[in-house]
Amino acid sequence: MPPFTRLDLPDALRAELIAHARGSVPLECCGLLAGHVTDGAGVVAVCYPIENTARSPTEYETDPRGMLFAFRSMRERGTELLAIYHSHPASEPVPSRRDVERNTYGQSVVHVIVGFTKTGPDVRAWWLAENGYREAELRITQI
Repeated sequence: MPPFTRLDLPDALRAELIAHARGSVPLECCGLLAGHVTDGAGVVAVCYPIENTARSPTEYETDPRGMLFAFRSMRERGTELLAIYHSHPASEPVPSRRDVERNTYGQSVVHVIVGFTKTGPDVRAWWLAENGYREAELRITQI
């Protein structure tokens, strides 16, 4: 069972995710989102862009040093990991088979994907499981 039912993402951090993804094209970008669980919602407070060491347009691998920095910062701030994000530079923001296969967090975190299509960037969130995925409720806030 997921630890929260909805992910609240401030519009300013949504803009950061899109900028990170856009700046990484044609490669995928990746990073972490941290914050607190409040009243059943994961409330994002911090975005940690992390280098994609796979340097690929179709997959990502988070840099170990970047992960270490992010988790140390979370511990110092008293925040927790809520979501992993990455981009799909030339497709819809829907999990790929590889995204599902490489999920090591189960349903303890949300997976946010920034996808680029002809209509522009789109941000969606997903709960990943061994046998597939389902869309997570994502609320963009004006905090």
